[in-house]
Amino acid sequence: MDEKGFLIGIIGRSKRVFSRRMWEKKEKAWASSLQEETILKSFEATSILPFNLEVILKRFAKTTQDEQESRESSTLVLSGSDWRKLDRLVRAVTAELRKAAKLYKEKIAEEKRVGREAAKVAREKERAKKAAERARQKEAPSQPPTQSNKRQKRVVDAVATKEALSAVLVALPKTTRRGRNVKLLSKYK
Repeated sequence: MDEKGFLIGIIGRSKRVFSRRMWEKKEKAWASSLQEETILKSFEATSILPFNLEVILKRFAKTTQDEQESRESSTLVLSGSDWRKLDRLVRAVTAELRKAAKLYKEKIAEEKRVGREAAKVAREKERAKKAAERARQKEAPSQPPTQSNKRQKRVVDAVATKEALSAVLVALPKTTRRGRNVKLLSKYK
């Protein structure tokens, strides 16, 4: 046994959760090792002594099935019929709580639904107002643009115009569809 009272040789050095079948399988080993003599030796080896050895010895003492049942039944305060009444009472209370929770959820859902409907009505009114405004703007005659006195352009000979046009075209840089200037290489000119 180690200082905490674990059986190292039987269980192994690792502390782990093991199955019920394994526990039942090794029950004989436990019964043989948990005797008064070995328990007292483990306390001597670890030099940890409890105030009352009898408590620990009673805990591991072999008891019969009848003694265990009488010990368990003595701890019960209520009789069998009282347990049944208590169980019914608990079930009734939980059923009431469940119904109350269901009603509360339905009430919350109803409030949300009413809020959504009110928001929908408000959106429809807003849309109708905007549509009426658009229709009113379409029906109203638009103001004709103010006529400014345009200057008459002088007629220049056609030859001078062609020369000016070619000079402008040469001077303007070529651009891509995206608007970037393109510089042609000298071998393509």
